[in-house]
Amino acid sequence: MTIESKPHLERIIIHGFKSIKELDLKMKSINILIGANGSGKSNFISLFTFLRNLSEGKLQNYVEKNGYANSFFHFGAKVTPSIFINTEVGDNGYNVKFVHGNDDSLVFEFEYCTYVGSGRNWKVKGKKGESGLLPGSEVASDYVRRYTHEYLGQCRVYHFHDTGPSAGFKQAADLTSSDYLYPNASNIASFLYRLKRNYSKSYKDIIEAIKTVSPYFHDFYLEPRGTEGNEKILLKWLHRDHEEPFSANQLSDGTARFICMATLFLQPIDLRPKSIILDEPELGLHPAALDILADIVKVTAKENQVICSTQSVTFANQFNAEDFIVVDQINGASTFKRVDEKDLTIWLEDYAMGEVWTKNLIGGRPEW
Repeated sequence: MTIESKPHLERIIIHGFKSIKELDLKMKSINILIGANGSGKSNFISLFTFLRNLSEGKLQNYVEKNGYANSFFHFGAKVTPSIFINTEVGDNGYNVKFVHGNDDSLVFEFEYCTYVGSGRNWKVKGKKGESGLLPGSEVASDYVRRYTHEYLGQCRVYHFHDTGPSAGFKQAADLTSSDYLYPNASNIASFLYRLKRNYSKSYKDIIEAIKTVSPYFHDFYLEPRGTEGNEKILLKWLHRDHEEPFSANQLSDGTARFICMATLFLQPIDLRPKSIILDEPELGLHPAALDILADIVKVTAKENQVICSTQSVTFANQFNAEDFIVVDQINGASTFKRVDEKDLTIWLEDYAMGEVWTKNLIGGRPEW
């Protein structure tokens, strides 16, 4: 079985990770997390960054940079002795359990993959405190290991919050840094250059989407500079009424973020992450732009899974009840539940989902 045949994360089980004491959640093509500040949306999204670092052999470094191991256990390791994570992607599963190490590190208690056709636990064992999913590890089945490792490599978390002068996408990037769009879009210039040369349809789709939000935008101006093999490229753009290119610093924050998101969602399918995870995409966007972004998300979700959190009623209004995951915090523990459209039939005759949310009919609101 190949990843292409069933790319989506279908179910996730978590015990003891940050504010998530217990979770057993079925996932769909579109997954919109709504909830109050501090409810646990960001902790859920951070799990995917955690898993990606695990799959790249960077787990211990990631843990050290983010408060060491104790901060990853629900209310600390004295209260929660272990962290358990189970993901199901198609017919394959990945299971891992951590305990707290004496040096405030995460210690693998067990790690294994599953495949429904066998009913067996295919153990993997890593080296130097890292995952057994890495190539060269001790594994019961390299084929089963490789499937999970490749999926986690295709599962990326994106943040486009930083639009200041030092933002990554406003700096010159190596021309060769174009394999995939980086999580903060710091290589967007080189990535767009690649699309313009090799994926003209996707590039044109991105341009047209940007024009619907910013009619003055005409095109990108992408010219590499430097000696061959050491070329750099800077993100510049053309105004419809001017010949001279403008720098990325001359974009509004909202336009800059929309450019990043249009590039993320409208890139070619063969380059697009299998699961796209995004935190609060509405920041800085006009309501009309949110409508367009929601349409783009829906089109993308026909082929790729989308997981995102939002605080925007306007953005939430564009999606169906079954797309939502409501996040609340009860006694310090985050709870996650899917919305049942049948429970809202009467309300949905007159209101969109964002409006239903504001009426506190589904939860996910602050405790006043």
